[in-house]
Amino acid sequence: MTRNIKEGDKVEYAPYHQAVNPKTAKAHTTGEVTSVNHKPTKADPNHKTYTILNDNTGKETTYGARSITENMGPAEELEQDE
Repeated sequence: MTRNIKEGDKVEYAPYHQAVNPKTAKAHTTGEVTSVNHKPTKADPNHKTYTILNDNTGKETTYGARSITENMGPAEELEQDE
């Protein structure tokens, strides 16, 4: 599982919702988390979704934690390293 995901983190994810197993999906992309949405359910009172700004398309889409395959850390720290 990925470490605690926060707004501003750069993540790698499977860019579609119906992946059977996002970790083994052939296509992955990266983006920056712009919003952490708390969506409690009866089964999981701590359930969250994440709105991600895609690095390639510039579009924002919301995904569950299951779609995120890696948390690469704060985006601004990664940009300073480049």
